[in-house]
Amino acid sequence: MTAGARIAGLTIAAVGLTTPPLHPQAPADPLTPLRPSGDLVAPYFDGWYVNVDGSFTLSFGFMNRNTEEVVDIPLGADNHIRPARFDGAQPTHFPPVSYGGFSGRRERGAFAVTVPADLADQDVVWTLTHAGHTYSVPGRVRSPAYELSREPAGLGSLPPAIRLRREGVVATGREGIRAPGQSVRAHQGLILTIEVRDRGEQVPESRFRSRSPVGIHWVKHQGPGSVEFDRERQTVDEDDWGEVRTMVTFREPGEYVVRVRADNFRSPDSGFDYQCCWSNAYFPVTVDP
Repeated sequence: MTAGARIAGLTIAAVGLTTPPLHPQAPADPLTPLRPSGDLVAPYFDGWYVNVDGSFTLSFGFMNRNTEEVVDIPLGADNHIRPARFDGAQPTHFPPVSYGGFSGRRERGAFAVTVPADLADQDVVWTLTHAGHTYSVPGRVRSPAYELSREPAGLGSLPPAIRLRREGVVATGREGIRAPGQSVRAHQGLILTIEVRDRGEQVPESRFRSRSPVGIHWVKHQGPGSVEFDRERQTVDEDDWGEVRTMVTFREPGEYVVRVRADNFRSPDSGFDYQCCWSNAYFPVTVDP
């Protein structure tokens, strides 16, 4: 990521906290004291990438301003994306997060949508309604300040590679990879498995780049009930591909999506605030009674 891209990433945070309606990215007064519960959940547009085929990938995240309340907003009138062709990829589960710093309560890059080149002039708008507040945010390729870089960061960091099985399709970045659907009974454990690899590059003039451990974080992305992981956070410290697995248990029947984030945030040139470097994978699961 270039210095300009880092500045753009910080600009995104600042704009997100100050942009007035029509489509605010956050509450009108973001400096009001945080509350344990009853506060808003707001969608965020994190930026866009240009793809080699001429399409564009739009990255979205969210902010849950509650310090304790975990909010679930099902897909529908209170949680939708327009145009409708892009609806359904967004989370329905919004836990509070705290990554530190000025904008550390934001969950960045929770999902992404890819827009064909011929639709680049059209906004992709995500709307959330909760606790009496409705917020909409446009994903907008026309905003050059929101352009994100796929180039290596200052010391060579890149989003880790992620695949579902050996010799499988390799994915990187926010759009990630989607696993085939699986099914399991409620209260019965299901093993989810991925393989990951650090893919950072050695910068010629730097002596500090070395292989970075890959951090793994499993989260509920969509679904009606509680989800438990036997290993919610893990670390892969391998020279090549390393396998990661967790057992997930669903407490209620329904349709779920589990997201796993693979990151190299231990590297000094990586982190949420830099919009670098992590990749997603998504596991749809049907839970039967």
